[in-house]
Amino acid sequence: MKQQTVRPDMTVGAVVAEYLATMSMLEALGIDYCCGGKQTLSDAAKTVQIPVASLLAVLSTTIAQAQQAPAEARDWQTAPLGELMDHIVNVHHAFMHRELPRIGQLMERVVHAHGAKHGDILTPLAETYSALRAELEAHLMDEEERTFPMIRRLLAGTMDVPVAQAVKELEHEHEAAGDALARLRSLSHDYQTPTDACTTYCALYDALQTLERDLHQHIHLENNVLFPRTRQLLATHEQAA
Repeated sequence: MKQQTVRPDMTVGAVVAEYLATMSMLEALGIDYCCGGKQTLSDAAKTVQIPVASLLAVLSTTIAQAQQAPAEARDWQTAPLGELMDHIVNVHHAFMHRELPRIGQLMERVVHAHGAKHGDILTPLAETYSALRAELEAHLMDEEERTFPMIRRLLAGTMDVPVAQAVKELEHEHEAAGDALARLRSLSHDYQTPTDACTTYCALYDALQTLERDLHQHIHLENNVLFPRTRQLLATHEQAA
């Protein structure tokens, strides 16, 4: 495990190079880790007008959380379905709503800066990501506005027959998303950056891998927990009818 200590005299670029998990936090704080990567954390804190001690504490916490990544303790097989859907929306949907646009911006910057030399990788990578993003954004809207409300009505005792077809459609979309994730990983050669990659290039690949991990967890909760339990609930209602 890497040493978690960050010091005021460390440069922003050195911190990001050592601890990739700090990229998103630095972006949220408005600290430039690319062109401004040579500034020290002390100077960066002054630039964004926050105490350097606060910056160090936030970065140390971010690093520790990323390294520990504790397993989720909640047993979603037995938790109320309403709670499970709330978790999916509040955690995984919120992640997607936040990260999809950010990754899109990183992709545009990397293609602009490196497209001439690495277009054989970046062009299909950008096209695949663009299509995946469009599919995911429509998918999230479908879940939030159609399918999850159907399941909630079913929980309340209202028979909602179209829910079975809606679930089947979402499962099909999950397969397509999985294929797109596999293509992104293949195109990027398992996210191995070229030797001339800048910090933004590294940030893009790190973000795509984080997206992959989160979407895998998201799909697992739906395909292997939410949807089977929904089908059981639907069958119970049909038997009672």
